[in-house]
Amino acid sequence: MYEKLMIASIATAATIAAVSMASSQANFPNKPITVIVPYGAGGGTDTTGRFLAKEAEKHLSQPIAVINRSGASGTVGTAEAAAAAPDGYTLYFGASDALITTPHSLKVPYSVDDFRGIVGVSYAPSSIAVRTDSPWETLEDLLAEKDTDTVIDRGHSGVGGVHHTLLKTLFLETGIKFRDIPFQGGSKAIAALRGGHVDLIGGTPGAMLASVDAGETRILALSSPEPLDAFPGVPTFKEKGLDIVATVEWYLLAPNDTPDEVVAILEEAFLKAASSDEFKAFTVTRKQESLVRNGEEIMAKLRSDSEFFGEIINK
Repeated sequence: MYEKLMIASIATAATIAAVSMASSQANFPNKPITVIVPYGAGGGTDTTGRFLAKEAEKHLSQPIAVINRSGASGTVGTAEAAAAAPDGYTLYFGASDALITTPHSLKVPYSVDDFRGIVGVSYAPSSIAVRTDSPWETLEDLLAEKDTDTVIDRGHSGVGGVHHTLLKTLFLETGIKFRDIPFQGGSKAIAALRGGHVDLIGGTPGAMLASVDAGETRILALSSPEPLDAFPGVPTFKEKGLDIVATVEWYLLAPNDTPDEVVAILEEAFLKAASSDEFKAFTVTRKQESLVRNGEEIMAKLRSDSEFFGEIINK
């Protein structure tokens, strides 16, 4: 009799838990949502994530708080997001680096497969930039440093990231001497360039826009497959005979075990946000290329990019 009562109690408890979970999912969201950005405030990923969250609040019944968890080339915040409760209340807004490139360079406790897609929102090429008082006015000027004694202090947003990979490929192909100086996020790399602490940086051109407009920095080349209207007069590496193509994607993800019903609600809201005229106008101001992808599409792109960059990094 006791065993039957215990079995009945366990079954009842399981039923209550299942009903409670189903009810919670049906009422989703019923409390504020948190979006983790794995880089510092003020960079391209942070500002894009915050604008997207603001737009998505129009389509959800709860506020969305963006928090910065920077450190270790974006891996601190990415690991935290991967380990978060899969209930839809903790999401991850990132750029390509920490998820598709860094795992090939560093030992990290996560992979692409620890996430599922909500939405992809935009992309941008990587680029290299110098101060306006630099002796390198063009990419050709920089390439002329080959076989000289010049050692270039090159900065970027973190070891193993897209921008680091771009610089690694460029300097390997040209044989130019360098010292590698990583920073915790693109905004700190830009500040270091502006302050004269490094000679050259790799980063998204949109993140450098303010310093370019202020006449402090100059973009020498883009890693896009084709020239971009947003950067008239700036050549691509391919135009200059270097087979270097690298782009950064921005996307919103959830922990992998997040229920389908919750993901569907999030995907609908954030697709509307990313497709809004306001968000698309924002991407123009940030010199990003608008490209809205649903959850399945962005995951397919991230897995493809992970394979592509893995082959480059492991050469």
